Amino acid sequence: MRVVIYPSTLSKIIDFAGIELRRESAGFLIGKIVGEELLVTDSTMTKHTGTAGHVVVDNTEMAEIADELSSRGENESIIGWWHSHPGMGAGFMSRTDTATQEKYQKMFPRAVALVIDPVKFLQTGKIEDLDYKCYTLIGKNYESLETKIAEDKNEILITTLKSIKSLRKDLQRITKKNYEKKTLEIQEKTRKNTEAHIIILTLWTIALTITVTLIILSL
Repeated sequence: MRVVIYPSTLSKIIDFAGIELRRESAGFLIGKIVGEELLVTDSTMTKHTGTAGHVVVDNTEMAEIADELSSRGENESIIGWWHSHPGMGAGFMSRTDTATQEKYQKMFPRAVALVIDPVKFLQTGKIEDLDYKCYTLIGKNYESLETKIAEDKNEILITTLKSIKSLRKDLQRITKKNYEKKTLEIQEKTRKNTEAHIIILTLWTIALTITVTLIILSL
């Protein structure tokens, strides 16, 4: 099985993982199977408990996201998860990672885990410095999968626009969860932080859309 990931999806993961580089971050991978390829068409950030050395995904949002995907009618579903290894490299899966992946493969046997270390890329901006790998479990052992970035012009444009729309829902969901758990004083701080991140992500999505459009027009 080969994993094909779309540029907008990978960009969102880099952005999410870069919010807090002192601890691991995580979220879901969204996509579908086409022949022998697993297409990763989008990604989300979800509730998780992370430290500098491990992360545990809170799956309580899985049903909500699954309902959203079902309502789209595009035959897409949660096909795995992603998490970051800031400063540690993407070349391994910890015991916690392996245990988490085992749960996903029980629900969806072809589920994948994407591990990313965005630190060097965020420092240099060079694509060759972006460290990420996709894994699956064979028995109790993890193995890396062949992974490539999608090149289809039409699909890149379509998935970019879809990613922008889903980004809004991610932000709404994260903001709602934060408000429900915080006191009024902390809510105000959370609101300001969230608004700042919304501005950053909005600028990012506009820039990404323009860049993708220019690339398509130049080909």
